[in-house]
Amino acid sequence: MFRAEIVWITVFLAVGAIGGLVYNWPDPAADSVAENEIVATEVGDSPALDEDEIDETWPFEDEVRENPQPETAEETPLPTDTPTAPVEDVWSEISPPMKRTQSVDWNIVELGDRLLLGGNYTGAIKHYEKLWKTSNVPTDNAVLMRLALASELAELHDDAIKHYRSAIRVSEKGSVAQANCLLGIARVWENRGQFEDSCSLLSELFLLYGGEQYPKLLRGQLVSQLSDCLQKRLLSSEVVIEALQKEPMEYFWPSLVVDNILTLIDWETPAEGMSVEPSQLKVLQAPRPDATLILIAANVRGLSVLGLLSELERGSELRFTLTERAKSDLVGRMCNIQTTAMPLSFVLDSVLEPVVLSWSQGTSEVNIMHRDELSPRDIASYDLARVQRMLRQVKLEEAEGPRRTAAMMNEGNNSRLSGGWDEARESYKMAREQTPTNELSAKLYFNEASLQLADGEKLDALNACYMALDQTLTASLQGDVYAMIAKLELELGQAEKAITAGSRGLRRAQDPEVLSRCAMTLSKAYLLNDDPDSANQVLFDQSQAIIGDSQRRLASVFSSFARYQRNPSRGGLQDEGQRLVMALAMMKPDDPKGFADALIVSQAYALVGIKTKAIESLKQALATAPAGFWSERIRLELAKAYYEAEKLQEADETIAGFGQVTLGMLPQVLLLHANVKFDAQQLDQCEAICRRIVSLDVDQSIQAEALNKLGMVLNEKGQHYAATLCFAGLLPEPIKANSDSEPQGVATP
Repeated sequence: MFRAEIVWITVFLAVGAIGGLVYNWPDPAADSVAENEIVATEVGDSPALDEDEIDETWPFEDEVRENPQPETAEETPLPTDTPTAPVEDVWSEISPPMKRTQSVDWNIVELGDRLLLGGNYTGAIKHYEKLWKTSNVPTDNAVLMRLALASELAELHDDAIKHYRSAIRVSEKGSVAQANCLLGIARVWENRGQFEDSCSLLSELFLLYGGEQYPKLLRGQLVSQLSDCLQKRLLSSEVVIEALQKEPMEYFWPSLVVDNILTLIDWETPAEGMSVEPSQLKVLQAPRPDATLILIAANVRGLSVLGLLSELERGSELRFTLTERAKSDLVGRMCNIQTTAMPLSFVLDSVLEPVVLSWSQGTSEVNIMHRDELSPRDIASYDLARVQRMLRQVKLEEAEGPRRTAAMMNEGNNSRLSGGWDEARESYKMAREQTPTNELSAKLYFNEASLQLADGEKLDALNACYMALDQTLTASLQGDVYAMIAKLELELGQAEKAITAGSRGLRRAQDPEVLSRCAMTLSKAYLLNDDPDSANQVLFDQSQAIIGDSQRRLASVFSSFARYQRNPSRGGLQDEGQRLVMALAMMKPDDPKGFADALIVSQAYALVGIKTKAIESLKQALATAPAGFWSERIRLELAKAYYEAEKLQEADETIAGFGQVTLGMLPQVLLLHANVKFDAQQLDQCEAICRRIVSLDVDQSIQAEALNKLGMVLNEKGQHYAATLCFAGLLPEPIKANSDSEPQGVATP
């Protein structure tokens, strides 16, 4: 019995084992698939071939990439890119076995283009992303470039760079499409504020694609981007920022023409430049040893920069001198140049930019040094010279339009930075002849007004400012213009108009410097218009907006002066007199920058009884005051200060310096002059002045003061009856000196 159970158990186990083995036996077809998967996995784990990468000679070989982003490629981010989270693009989910063979649906492309041209960048991205599922991967670099462009305009910078790189891989090496992609990457870097990286890339592209063998549209886009990027880098310099704070100017960069970029994306004609065989560098002309006049032709690839300089020395009369650091940085550096004719200055600019070097020429010697070896002012001077060269190239490449007009205006602005006032006037004139419109015209009017203001042509500058307001809708530019109008109206003696313009500028200004300038101008206008309460309110509300230690000290004086006029006698913590004295003591001699500052400071000194300081400030105000209203008013204030300080001779000399006086100011000047002559015991001159005042069509209060002073003069002379008539408000006839029998005078109503 026991043996029978063992037999049955053994039989059951054997049957189960055989059945399990049969059930799990592998199928031959499945086994072949598994082998294929293993092979595919091994291939995927292997490094990418060198031929799938962009090598050093990529602009000169024609090659088409099968997959723009194969999973086997280990892509290293560019060193200039900021580390961010990985951004997936439309090809991330495509593996080689899933490639489509259908052609691009151009109806979707056209709809996306219309959305792109209309400004709906997000909608364009969504439409372009539909195409990857139905398109043929090796041929739709146009879709990738459109996706990159839409992402760039939507400010999705990481996505844009990802798509541009993908488009580079599926485009022919050295083609217009690849150049267009690289220009897009440079634009993204520029929008991020990476001006150094963008300038380096654009400089290298300029050496390759700046020749006439490439499409004019591509050359124009390249030159425009390079000039814009160089200009923005220049404007980020602290030296230039400080200069623009003293002399504000507006720059203009036309927006990207999407239609032109789409034309370059769809460009099918092959570029002629890639078919030219490499050759040696040639010097076409060298009339004299000047880098701007020497022309070279070259089609060199992988030429060392030091070798390039040696060949240039042999072909021209120039001698290159390099600092030790410059030599060290140039060791092993190569360059690619392809041009039929290019000035040597452009070649040096573009070759030295990627290695952070600069050059300058004196006679026949060209000095090359590292930018770190230069002072900030020298760097700004070098950058300005290069920007000017590129702007002139823009004027040659571009046809009539906003881009060319903007280049003229920006060139004029740069000329002003270097002290070329005549060149700036000529550039502005040429730009105005192009009949610009809208914001470009408004900025040109503003720059013209700024130049006219510096030349002292205030009325012309004021007219240009109002013309700028008529043509701009930008709040920031409106704030700048209103700030200038407020300054001009104040200098012209129109305090109420200055208050109106300053208030509007305060509401619209976006630049902190403009906001600070508006607040100070508005407070000065209120104080000079005898409205201390409003001045104090403005300074209180905008206390955080005022920039600079000098301006803050002045604001403290102005606010204390305004409060002291309303509350002069309070003690303790509310003693505004003490606060005003402390504010005046903290002020430095060079804090008052203009006549208005000095005039208000003099009034503050006079209010607390410091007459000597008040006179010094009035002298400073008179020296900087514009001719006209303020010059007369300040001279009158100075004469009054001398008179109150009993300095009669100085007061008389100050009044004598008036020359011609406006009718509105004449009675006050004559009355003060009469007081000075009376105190100096020059009675005859005082009498003549008083009779002249009475003969004028003046206010009754001034006429009464003149008659009273005339009565005092006649009383001193012993003509008591005539003096009595004057005190009664009647004007006696003058007494002749040789007639003793005639009465003392006859009353004249």
